[in-house]
Amino acid sequence: MNKSFFDEDTVFGVLKQNSEILSAINEVSKAKGFSFEPGDDITLLEIAKILGVDKNDLLLIVNEKNGTVDELFKAYPQMLPKEQKNDKPKWLGDNEILDLDVRQSLANGVDPFGMIMQNIAQLNGKVLHIINTFETAPLYSVLGKQGFEHYSKKENDIWHIYFYKV
Repeated sequence: MNKSFFDEDTVFGVLKQNSEILSAINEVSKAKGFSFEPGDDITLLEIAKILGVDKNDLLLIVNEKNGTVDELFKAYPQMLPKEQKNDKPKWLGDNEILDLDVRQSLANGVDPFGMIMQNIAQLNGKVLHIINTFETAPLYSVLGKQGFEHYSKKENDIWHIYFYKV
């Protein structure tokens, strides 16, 4: 059984357990022009700082790839997605919702980030509802820094992610 990865784990230790995680780390880092090799003695926390990403987002991505998200949530229950806490926010029922299905864009090889950010800029008090095939965890940090809260739930292998500026 794989062990969960935490911020103090090194790239070397992570890759020793699961070599496929290098692709997940490099996916996060490629936008910044970094690439981490198996011999690197750098921690996941240091990688997050170098890349300017939230450490929890990086831990979630790495542990998803490793199949150990449940163990991560046991160690850090505050990282549980809101749908697992059953904390449906009041703003979700009180505001108009703008739907944005990004599945076709992804199927066509188009990164939907620009489309998402265009919609975010035009919300004016509405809730953005992103429909996706996977949870967009890194977006939580990006939009959180802009004052957005999120709520997400998975239904029949489809993710429904909601953002609202508070």
